[in-house]
Amino acid sequence: MTQEMHHTKPRRLINWWLTWEDLNWPSVDIEDKIKRRAEEAAKANVTTAILFGAHFRWDYLPYFTLLHDHIAATCEELHKYGIELYDRHSVNLIHRYDTREQMRHVMLHSGPHIPFSPSREAAATWEYKGKRLNDWRMIDVRDRSVLYYPQYASEGFCYRNPDFIEAYCDYAKKLVADTGIDGLAAEDPVHYMHYKSCACPHCRAELKRRTGVELPPIEDRGFWGNWENPAWRQWIDLRYESGKEFFEKLIPHLPANFPVTTCGSNSASNGVNGSASDASRFIAGGSNYVHMEMSGNTPPYKHDPVTANTSVAERMVGFSHHQAVARENGIRSFSTGYGFSKPSANIIWAVNKVLDTDCCFSTLKARLGLPDHVLKELPDEPELVREAYTFEKKHPDLFGGEQLAQVGVFFSYQTRNNSFFGNLSKGYYRDYSHTLRTLFAAGISAHTALHLPTDTSDYPVIILSSVALMTDEEKKRLAEYMANGGVVLACGPSALAPCESKWVLPTRPGIERPEDFFCTIANGVWHKYAEWTTNTTLDESSEPNQWREVGRGLYYNPHRVSDGAIKESLLALAGRFARKMPIELVTCAGYLTTTFRSDDAYIMHFLAADYDTDIDHKLDEMRFHRSRVNFVNKVTPIGVSERIVLRTELQAEVFLPFGEGTAKVTYGEGTCEIHLPPATAYAIIKLNQK
Repeated sequence: MTQEMHHTKPRRLINWWLTWEDLNWPSVDIEDKIKRRAEEAAKANVTTAILFGAHFRWDYLPYFTLLHDHIAATCEELHKYGIELYDRHSVNLIHRYDTREQMRHVMLHSGPHIPFSPSREAAATWEYKGKRLNDWRMIDVRDRSVLYYPQYASEGFCYRNPDFIEAYCDYAKKLVADTGIDGLAAEDPVHYMHYKSCACPHCRAELKRRTGVELPPIEDRGFWGNWENPAWRQWIDLRYESGKEFFEKLIPHLPANFPVTTCGSNSASNGVNGSASDASRFIAGGSNYVHMEMSGNTPPYKHDPVTANTSVAERMVGFSHHQAVARENGIRSFSTGYGFSKPSANIIWAVNKVLDTDCCFSTLKARLGLPDHVLKELPDEPELVREAYTFEKKHPDLFGGEQLAQVGVFFSYQTRNNSFFGNLSKGYYRDYSHTLRTLFAAGISAHTALHLPTDTSDYPVIILSSVALMTDEEKKRLAEYMANGGVVLACGPSALAPCESKWVLPTRPGIERPEDFFCTIANGVWHKYAEWTTNTTLDESSEPNQWREVGRGLYYNPHRVSDGAIKESLLALAGRFARKMPIELVTCAGYLTTTFRSDDAYIMHFLAADYDTDIDHKLDEMRFHRSRVNFVNKVTPIGVSERIVLRTELQAEVFLPFGEGTAKVTYGEGTCEIHLPPATAYAIIKLNQK
């Protein structure tokens, strides 16, 4: 397979979970289990399985021989059906506990990891090729102690430490040789405790090399959280660079063209500066498959405050940013969604397909807090995702076209990374997100643009929502773009001089105690942002709510999109300048919409934005802990119209992947009207050009 084919080939993925039972190896019973699961995966048209288990891999140091043999046997069986196997594990996290309570916490809450762990006494002696593992650990910036992760009862190795990097590269090379795996998901080169890490000698030395500044104590408010201080901005950047440099060092130790991915949630959000988890940096280091993890329930269950429940529209915003990273690097992206029923599996698949992302469907049984004898009776991935994957394989013409770029929405790394405004939950990201969500709901097909073009070949119009900071090079490119006929719609705080933005943005958090700058852990399992990130607000603009042409091709409104007042006028302007298609969406209430173009057709995807969901209450009552997910077993779209109207001369075919019934198509003078069955979750309309 050529490199280009390898990185652009669509995949249909599942997680392949290991359990404690599977570590009874070699075992005839477990071998039979592998064979049955591989056969079921093949029947479900799975192309790729991602092994998950023995996740904190260094905790299995004494058992690599056994573990690798099990992986090799799994790989061999899957290969009989033409199915790839990736190994997904944490490159640097290790479970550690000092008390019975910590031990019980990690065993009950981190079941998916198969959380084996050495005692403190044993861990203190562990070495790999003469290097002591404990010497690699991240250090807490607050007091220079070893950094602890309460949500996982764990510690982590610093991935800037050269001894650790050398050891992991050696391990990865051995893993591939021993097992024959087809790809690697090398996870967790990120800062899970956010700004609490890392004060190890290597991180401190890098800051000193870049800035001449020693990492100061947390009482120094001129440094910590002061976005006017260039040394603070360098501290943020060097933490991002650590992930990039980790992959730069890893890739040469793997076979040429080897698929490599890593963990990642939303790479655009305001919290990313703390975690330093950005797909663009990982790809710059040599990773070649963009991954987004959809933690929690998809679609959301709105009645449990302890679990994670992100809207479908917000998932699409995260995908849009990751797709921009993939598109600009000529590779594909995928996302992992978690569910326990076919209705959930269908929506998880559909959320991926509306932006041409590869779907990885996964159950997450060990997060349910249910006894093992109950978990064994729950269905596995192939049974739940078979309907969706079979439809995708049967209709390749509906997937994989090029998403039309009627409008570009610029994502400003300068604003997100280098301004206090970019780090607030009610700051820059909220406007970027609301802009995309508004366009998706209106049927205007939008791309995230990570770099500004200089001509209109990619986008006839670019939206700058609250782009408060820009480099001189970005301003120069934007001026060239407008000189070449491009249109720019800027709103909210703006870095462009002609806009004469009157916004005065804060530059640092107002906190009483130094420790208030840092995150905490809620309910024992959830990262909780510091209050300054969530509670800092900005008053709405008091200027007139109107768009002014302040320069050739440059329109400005001082109001922010997320404040709500300018959404309709933004849509009107965007629609006026957007790339024209032989299709105009007249009405599609309740749906999020994207449009693709293949060689002979336009393909429109309509996915319901909101759902009435319910859970298996009998199982819910049995749970001995609540962590991240619910057993969602009812998914009913709400607020969706049964009527979609298009203004077009093209002939339409309608596909309903989940078999809700049959759609009816009628034609008027220059219009096409689609009548959907009640509560249709997902419809694909193919408009043939021939």
